[in-house]
Amino acid sequence: MTTNFVWTKAEVLDAIGKAKAEQVISEGTPLYASAIMRVVTGPRSNPTQVSGPYHTLYDITHAESWANPGDLRQYFDVTVPFQGEDYPVTMILKLSNGTVVSKQLIGNYKAGFTITKSFPLTVESGGQSYAIDQSWLSPVLRSGEQLYIQRKSANDPGLVQRNFKVYVGGVNMVASYKKVNTPPDPGGGEGAGECTFTIEPPSTADSPQISFMEPGANGVIKGDDSANGIHFEAPLGIPTSESLYANVWGRNYLFDHTFANMKGQVRYSCKVEVTYPTKWEEAQPDLPGPDNTTIPQLPLPKSSSFKKTYTFELTPREYAYWQVDKLSVYQIDQARMANYALPGGEVTLYPNNYEAPVVELANSTEVEDHVVPKETGSLSFTPDVVDGGDHEPTENDVDDTATLKELAESQTEDPEVQNDRLVFNGETIMDDSVATGTGPTPGRIPDPPMIEDEVLYEGGLMINRYLLNRADTISTGTIYYTMLPENVDGNGDQEYPISPINSVTVHTPVVNYSQLPDDNRPFDQRMEPDMTRTVLILDRPFTVYFTESGQHLGIPGYGNRDYSKYTKDKRIQFPFGVFQGSQYYPDNTWISIPVGTPAMTFTLPTWVNEGDYTVRTQSWAINAPSDGEYLCQQNLNGDLVNYCAAENFNVGVVGRLFDFRIWDIGDFRFEKVFRTGTGTLAHSTAMYYTGGNDENGIPTALSGQPQWQLPIRKGSHPTEQLTVPHNGYSFLFDFRTIGNLWQPGEGIRIEPSFYFIPKSGGAAAPVDLYYDISGSQNKLIGVGSSKDKLSYSRTYRLADGLRNIADGELSTSASYEYNYILTQEEREKKPWIKFYPQYLKRKTNIGAGYNLEVLSYKSRTLVGPTDIPAVVDPITAVRSVQHWYGEYNLPIAPYILPKGTNLLNLANQYGGSLDGHEPEFITGGYILVKFEIYTLKNGDADTRILGYKAPIANMWAIEGQMTGATDERGQTFFFSSGDIMLFESDFSVRNDYLGQGR
Repeated sequence: MTTNFVWTKAEVLDAIGKAKAEQVISEGTPLYASAIMRVVTGPRSNPTQVSGPYHTLYDITHAESWANPGDLRQYFDVTVPFQGEDYPVTMILKLSNGTVVSKQLIGNYKAGFTITKSFPLTVESGGQSYAIDQSWLSPVLRSGEQLYIQRKSANDPGLVQRNFKVYVGGVNMVASYKKVNTPPDPGGGEGAGECTFTIEPPSTADSPQISFMEPGANGVIKGDDSANGIHFEAPLGIPTSESLYANVWGRNYLFDHTFANMKGQVRYSCKVEVTYPTKWEEAQPDLPGPDNTTIPQLPLPKSSSFKKTYTFELTPREYAYWQVDKLSVYQIDQARMANYALPGGEVTLYPNNYEAPVVELANSTEVEDHVVPKETGSLSFTPDVVDGGDHEPTENDVDDTATLKELAESQTEDPEVQNDRLVFNGETIMDDSVATGTGPTPGRIPDPPMIEDEVLYEGGLMINRYLLNRADTISTGTIYYTMLPENVDGNGDQEYPISPINSVTVHTPVVNYSQLPDDNRPFDQRMEPDMTRTVLILDRPFTVYFTESGQHLGIPGYGNRDYSKYTKDKRIQFPFGVFQGSQYYPDNTWISIPVGTPAMTFTLPTWVNEGDYTVRTQSWAINAPSDGEYLCQQNLNGDLVNYCAAENFNVGVVGRLFDFRIWDIGDFRFEKVFRTGTGTLAHSTAMYYTGGNDENGIPTALSGQPQWQLPIRKGSHPTEQLTVPHNGYSFLFDFRTIGNLWQPGEGIRIEPSFYFIPKSGGAAAPVDLYYDISGSQNKLIGVGSSKDKLSYSRTYRLADGLRNIADGELSTSASYEYNYILTQEEREKKPWIKFYPQYLKRKTNIGAGYNLEVLSYKSRTLVGPTDIPAVVDPITAVRSVQHWYGEYNLPIAPYILPKGTNLLNLANQYGGSLDGHEPEFITGGYILVKFEIYTLKNGDADTRILGYKAPIANMWAIEGQMTGATDERGQTFFFSSGDIMLFESDFSVRNDYLGQGR
């Protein structure tokens, strides 16, 4: 936008004339134009005035709350070079009575052009000659004023020839003339003269000095809550990647001024020439009279005149004014602050919405610019006639000095004085109004206020995310003030330290309250569980909960909250290999958990060794200099030297015992169930499982098919619903283990127990079984007795064709035994080509008596995974899962007594012997076989490491074993964990082969 200022020629000349500035302006002289402003509202075509007019920049900037008050400066003190016309110079000759004799245009010239021109010495008017008496210059703009008067009576050198510069508007050069050779009036005299002044140099009477040069600067570097969304106390701690703000306070301005009270005198020297008329009587001689007498004659009156010149001094006129001897006013330029935490280590703050001081100054050290003496004017005096009496008077006969001095004193006023001008922020400090004799006493610049909060302010100063932690970093600063150009003998720009400024502590927090819940405890099959460690189960998933939240230091902005913003990495290390999804991580690998991921699930491979371990987790800050563990601290990096929060978990890795199945029964009625055809060894797919769930409690395809779930009972046969196996038949079973059960001395302990259930159903009651073998002394042998252990042993061949074990499964187990169990010496004695056939034919003893079965490593195959990561040893993987094969049968046609019956006491009731037909013996129902299965180690059959039913985990229940069943008559049978098969109590293999009972 362009603003045009327009003045007419008449307006400009009128303003210059009123300012008496016509002499000081020449062609090209810079003039300064300022707007007169009004505040208006409404349309431009018809605005409504709100306030004004305003004549100064200060007034208009404070008239309203302008968005950018600094923009208004462009409308003030606009420089305009003066370009005038050619102005007339006119010579005017007039008589002393005012009659104009001549008026002649000398020429037209630019303002400031130098003119030298002489007046004629005499003029003629009305037949009389007139001589030049005085001359002066008169500006056309104020034609009534007489400037630079030159008088003949004073012998002024410029009376005739005038040398001057052309004024704006033009100049009239005027001369006044008096008659030549006019005889004095003998009847009266005259006196004329004038006084000239001299301004004596002033002296300093007083020079008060006022100074305010201490800004009192202080500042803060603190957390920028608006940017961060949370409050931090920066001196206590603030993380990297958060923002600071810098704020400085100081005085709005500074100043130093000295005002001088200048005093002096104006001296007047006067000169008056008086022509005195004189008279006296001259004595005359007597005339002769008669008779020699004389006749006295009267004196002869005489008259004449004489001139006398008077010179004298008037009483000095006192003057006093004020001038600015020294002035420095300073506005804020900028402030700089430095601190370790600031971007680049420092920040420069420039004023925002700052109201700088405004100074108007007019200053001069020339006395003539401050003191304007008053002209005495022409002195006119009419003397009395000097009477000499009898002699002609002389100048010694008269003295009118006192009268003339009194006349001059009365015509001489005190001088006009004018102070320097100083206006500060619109307030007049030193008034330059014209005064008589003494200028008004000045005030002083007010003490500066402190700036507002956001004048020197910058927020959003983000701390470099990689900056290392550091405590109590020192802050320094400097505030800079610029001296205004309106100064007198100023001291130049100034700078001051900013103090105090708070320190800043950089502390990027991370926390680690990761958790490894004991979620696998329900699957802990240990007979003596360790409750001090979290249990991890082989081949089962487990979840680590690892958020970025938790308790840090109890200082503002920290505390208990989410620290993901400051977390670079979370990681976990297992001392064993794990799967995360399909990704495998070998042991002691650091596994990253993405920031923002609250949990991660892993799966424990089967090949991890059982035992105690420590799992480690770490959370790393974004400004960590390295990942050295020496930088870690438990749970939180509360110490600034640490950049990592750590947590450890003590865990116990535990194996598994599961997947119990019955997949063959010697009772020929079940041949069609387990064989693909009559007379064939090939197995069908039929098996009886513990329940409808897998080892993790997840339903399988058998869920909802109780017919194929244990125990085998009436209704289990798919085509013969009433068929229950006869006692004495062997049945084949298998199950699996995971863990360290591949070496000699590591095996399985099976403890059978027996119950009786009536055919009408109900709950099972514990019983003892007895049996006979050949020989009169081998009657009623109690199962579990020492004689039982001596009388019966169980031997089987693992590779028996009835088991239908796959060749690959057998060869893998045989290969492991040959290469890792046999010694080198044994292998040298028996090469593989001989060992494997023997392995297939080898018989193994698995029991002594009917109440205990022990399966050694010779009763298992190795069926661990083969689709494994490349870094995993295949042998380690394949041996990690074991497939155990067993078989069992009841004694043929056992005798049944309630559990704990004293056989000797019973026999005594019947004459000392029993035949099994006594009413105490139980018949007419079912014998229920229950298995308790344990793992053992160190070749000790009495150890119980894992159990199918352990104090915590009951695999029978996990796999969904039924707790009851209803037969076709609606009779309910109740079962418990480990119940695997019901046998007819009154029918045995002997009945089937011999067609008879016991």
